[in-house]
Amino acid sequence: MCGENAPVVNRLYKAIQDDPVLKKDIKVMGIGVGNKDKQLEAFKKAKKAEFPLIPDEEGEAWTALGSAATPSMVVATPAGKVLASHAGLIKDFDAFLKEIKEIHKKL
Repeated sequence: MCGENAPVVNRLYKAIQDDPVLKKDIKVMGIGVGNKDKQLEAFKKAKKAEFPLIPDEEGEAWTALGSAATPSMVVATPAGKVLASHAGLIKDFDAFLKEIKEIHKKL
Protein backbone atom coordinates (compact mmCIF):
# COMPACT_ATOMS: atom_id res chain seq x y z
CA MET A 1 0.00 0.00 0.00
CA CYS A 2 1.48 3.32 -1.04
CA GLY A 3 1.00 6.29 1.27
CA GLU A 4 0.64 8.71 -1.64
CA ASN A 5 -2.36 6.79 -2.93
CA ALA A 6 -4.08 6.54 0.48
CA PRO A 7 -6.23 9.70 0.12
CA VAL A 8 -7.56 8.51 -3.25
CA VAL A 9 -8.21 5.02 -1.92
CA ASN A 10 -10.07 6.60 1.01
CA ARG A 11 -12.28 8.46 -1.48
CA LEU A 12 -12.84 5.30 -3.50
CA TYR A 13 -13.67 3.29 -0.38
CA LYS A 14 -16.19 5.93 0.73
CA ALA A 15 -17.76 6.20 -2.73
CA ILE A 16 -18.26 2.43 -2.91
CA GLN A 17 -19.51 2.19 0.70
CA ASP A 18 -22.02 4.98 -0.01
CA ASP A 19 -23.41 3.20 -3.08
CA PRO A 20 -25.64 0.30 -1.95
CA VAL A 21 -25.31 -1.54 -5.26
CA LEU A 22 -21.52 -1.26 -5.55
CA LYS A 23 -21.06 -1.97 -1.83
CA LYS A 24 -22.52 -5.46 -2.09
CA ASP A 25 -20.41 -6.44 -5.12
CA ILE A 26 -17.07 -4.61 -4.75
CA LYS A 27 -14.68 -4.47 -1.80
CA VAL A 28 -11.80 -2.04 -1.27
CA MET A 29 -8.79 -3.01 0.80
CA GLY A 30 -5.10 -2.32 0.94
CA ILE A 31 -2.54 -5.11 0.82
CA GLY A 32 0.63 -4.39 2.75
CA VAL A 33 3.25 -6.27 0.73
CA GLY A 34 6.01 -7.35 3.10
CA ASN A 35 4.22 -5.80 6.07
CA LYS A 36 3.07 -7.15 9.43
CA ASP A 37 -0.02 -6.07 11.37
CA LYS A 38 1.97 -3.60 13.48
CA GLN A 39 3.35 -1.84 10.38
CA LEU A 40 -0.14 -1.61 8.88
CA GLU A 41 -1.53 -0.16 12.10
CA ALA A 42 1.13 2.57 11.95
CA PHE A 43 0.34 3.20 8.27
CA LYS A 44 -3.39 3.37 8.98
CA LYS A 45 -2.83 5.93 11.70
CA ALA A 46 -0.27 8.04 9.80
CA LYS A 47 -2.23 8.12 6.52
CA LYS A 48 -5.71 8.14 8.14
CA ALA A 49 -6.62 5.10 6.04
CA GLU A 50 -10.31 4.30 6.38
CA PHE A 51 -10.22 1.15 4.26
CA PRO A 52 -9.27 -2.32 5.57
CA LEU A 53 -5.60 -3.25 5.39
CA ILE A 54 -4.41 -6.82 4.94
CA PRO A 55 -0.85 -7.84 5.83
CA ASP A 56 1.04 -9.75 3.15
CA GLU A 57 4.26 -10.42 5.01
CA GLU A 58 5.45 -13.19 2.70
CA GLY A 59 4.19 -11.53 -0.51
CA GLU A 60 1.77 -14.36 -1.30
CA ALA A 61 -1.11 -12.08 -2.33
CA TRP A 62 1.29 -9.91 -4.31
CA THR A 63 2.58 -12.97 -6.16
CA ALA A 64 -0.97 -14.27 -6.77
CA LEU A 65 -1.83 -10.90 -8.33
CA GLY A 66 1.08 -11.24 -10.75
CA SER A 67 3.70 -9.30 -8.75
CA ALA A 68 2.04 -6.05 -9.70
CA ALA A 69 3.88 -2.76 -9.42
CA THR A 70 3.27 -0.83 -6.23
CA PRO A 71 1.10 0.97 -5.83
CA SER A 72 -1.46 -0.94 -7.80
CA MET A 73 -5.22 -1.01 -7.57
CA VAL A 74 -7.06 -4.22 -8.31
CA VAL A 75 -10.84 -4.12 -8.52
CA ALA A 76 -12.32 -7.49 -7.63
CA THR A 77 -15.56 -9.07 -6.49
CA PRO A 78 -15.79 -10.56 -2.98
CA ALA A 79 -15.43 -13.97 -4.68
CA GLY A 80 -12.05 -12.88 -6.03
CA LYS A 81 -12.90 -12.25 -9.67
CA VAL A 82 -10.58 -9.49 -10.89
CA LEU A 83 -12.53 -6.89 -12.85
CA ALA A 84 -9.84 -4.29 -13.52
CA SER A 85 -6.43 -3.15 -12.38
CA HIS A 86 -4.45 0.07 -12.37
CA ALA A 87 -0.69 0.36 -11.82
CA GLY A 88 0.69 3.52 -10.24
CA LEU A 89 -0.99 6.43 -8.54
CA ILE A 90 -4.60 7.15 -9.42
CA LYS A 91 -4.46 10.62 -10.90
CA ASP A 92 -8.04 10.92 -12.17
CA PHE A 93 -10.35 9.69 -9.42
CA ASP A 94 -13.56 10.45 -11.32
CA ALA A 95 -12.44 8.54 -14.41
CA PHE A 96 -11.36 5.56 -12.30
CA LEU A 97 -14.66 5.46 -10.40
CA LYS A 98 -16.56 5.76 -13.69
CA GLU A 99 -14.58 2.80 -15.06
CA ILE A 100 -15.46 0.75 -11.99
CA LYS A 101 -19.16 1.59 -12.36
CA GLU A 102 -19.14 0.65 -16.05
CA ILE A 103 -17.42 -2.66 -15.33
CA HIS A 104 -19.89 -3.32 -12.54
CA LYS A 105 -22.85 -2.85 -14.90
CA LYS A 106 -21.52 -5.77 -16.97
CA LEU A 107 -21.47 -8.20 -14.03
